[in-house]
Amino acid sequence: MYDFRETTPFTGADDNQLPAEAMLIDGQYIENLVPGYRTLQVGGRELLKQSATSNAIGISDGETLEYVRNPSREITVGYQLIAADDEAFRTAFYKLSGILHGDTHQVSFNDDLSVYWNAVLTDVDDVPKGRNAITSSFTLFVPDGIAHSVATQTFDNTPYKDVPVNLVVGTSDQLKTGVIKAGAWSQDGVIDVPAIAGNSYTYSSFITNSKIDLVACIDFHNSNHTWLGSVTGNIVKAGTSGYSTVTFTVPDGTSFLAPICARVSTGPHGEDNSISWSQEKLELGTTASPWSPNPADPEYYTDTITVHNGGTYPVEPVITATMHADNGFLGFANSQGGVLQFGNPEEVDGYTSEESEVALNLAAVQGSHMDNQAASNNLYWGDNPATPNEQIGNAIWTQDSFDGWKVEPNWPSITGDHKYWNGPSIKHNLAQTHNGNFTSNLTWDVMTRFQTGVSQVGSLETTLESDGKPIFQMILKDNSALSDQIWWMCYYKNQLVVNEQLDRNIFTNDKFIQLELQKFGNSVVFRVSPWVGNQGRETTVTRQFTFADAADVETKQFSAWFMRDKTWGESTMYLIASTVKWQNVSWYTDIKNRFSNGDVITVDVANTKTYFNGSEDRTLHTLGNQWDKFLLPPGDTTIQLMPSSWAQPFACEVEIREAWL
Repeated sequence: MYDFRETTPFTGADDNQLPAEAMLIDGQYIENLVPGYRTLQVGGRELLKQSATSNAIGISDGETLEYVRNPSREITVGYQLIAADDEAFRTAFYKLSGILHGDTHQVSFNDDLSVYWNAVLTDVDDVPKGRNAITSSFTLFVPDGIAHSVATQTFDNTPYKDVPVNLVVGTSDQLKTGVIKAGAWSQDGVIDVPAIAGNSYTYSSFITNSKIDLVACIDFHNSNHTWLGSVTGNIVKAGTSGYSTVTFTVPDGTSFLAPICARVSTGPHGEDNSISWSQEKLELGTTASPWSPNPADPEYYTDTITVHNGGTYPVEPVITATMHADNGFLGFANSQGGVLQFGNPEEVDGYTSEESEVALNLAAVQGSHMDNQAASNNLYWGDNPATPNEQIGNAIWTQDSFDGWKVEPNWPSITGDHKYWNGPSIKHNLAQTHNGNFTSNLTWDVMTRFQTGVSQVGSLETTLESDGKPIFQMILKDNSALSDQIWWMCYYKNQLVVNEQLDRNIFTNDKFIQLELQKFGNSVVFRVSPWVGNQGRETTVTRQFTFADAADVETKQFSAWFMRDKTWGESTMYLIASTVKWQNVSWYTDIKNRFSNGDVITVDVANTKTYFNGSEDRTLHTLGNQWDKFLLPPGDTTIQLMPSSWAQPFACEVEIREAWL
């Protein structure tokens, strides 16, 4: 056997040859910065004594403890420095002095790099004289006496963040119910979901106790919603509860999936059966994960965060809140009684006011197409079988310098023998309210204005109707060229409520008459009055009624019928203008809130600072913030998250840096 003999000389440059307690200062080892330096030993990192203050009470034995506090600590570092000559020795100490001096440094030691100390150089031992190889020590002062974790711990209020997103928007873990008709396939819970041919999906639904066997099912549809086929999952037997899951690959030609909670598999079909299900989930892939809401759903975020401090010393958190909707207030309360508030707790999301909206301005639709389709009370106008009606001919838009745009009948276009009352009509849909609904709590203010000559005859019927059924009608009729008498008639549905003879000359200037209708709840007001240019005549005739169902009635169209009497000849009445308004519409006005979707608010408790989208903002603070009570002790602390009462939950993270004595 031959003895081993190393032939490569050691140069002292081998990697990872640092001492066990080598000191890391601001991220670098001194051994790597100062040639010939080597840490020998470190003291002062272990137990920290407490500072106790007490008072003697009279002649009583012992003393009374007043308070106990943790003092600062000192860490002593022993080191060795060996240099080849005097110049190298002096250069090494210059470098060492530059490294250790200055403000607070972050210091760690090689035997525990998971923590650091905030330290400052306060003392140095003498260096032996006349030598280029010495041992000595220096002292680091740690004001807080605490070892801080290098890594931070983060906790949040998104328990579903690691769970695959639920692709079926609008589903929840709340129980849903439905009924399967006797002998039929269920169509409960149908939700169209865009699908990509070739992709694999998994659908699952939790089905609760049922009298019949049930299965989850997926229908395939093309872009025209034509059914292409289906697949079903495992059976949940009658009388049991459980998940029915189906995994499938989308076939070619499929554009939409229709997840259905359950379908009949087997069981009694002779009666209707109630079914219940929850936690519908559609996800990419071939594995069913636990149900989860979508990030846009409020339930995706919880209103509490539990923070675990695994150290031995209380720490100050950094709280980051990210808005996903408008919000006016952020509140944080911990289980130690600390409260922090930002924004305005009294801020509202918006306000509701009663507004008026134009449903129809006839002048604004001048030139539009007009058909003979006005509603009428019955086949015999005025409920008289001897006077049948007929809508025929056409109405046209004309314009002159006096009246502007107006609608009038085009009589020359009507030839031949016609029914007793005949003539053209117009109809226009009423614009819906801003929220897209005709709702029963609206009231209507309807005004119709038209022009007629005192020596001319005819009749004009204006109607508010609903899909061809007359609701409110007002008719003005003049059947004598030799008289100033006109007839004013008003209908509610098929009921004649006003039938009066009026003298045109007492309330108009022979040309202009204005008809009005107002409805407030069940109260309906019909009114005839002069129009502009009445030459001082102010007479108005008003008739008011209460109808039991008026508050719930809907009107959707406005129509006008230019009625010609078979024996009188052509009517000269025409519409100058007609307007319909929705009154007392509940109009919601959204106001700009303090926080909007995407805003990020960061609260630095240690420094009592708040940042809004990255910039410090002192205006967010509210009076009474208890910064000192937001120290999180060792163990678990629950933090309650509070947005405005009307706001959606927000995403929140709490970051801590654990610390040890």
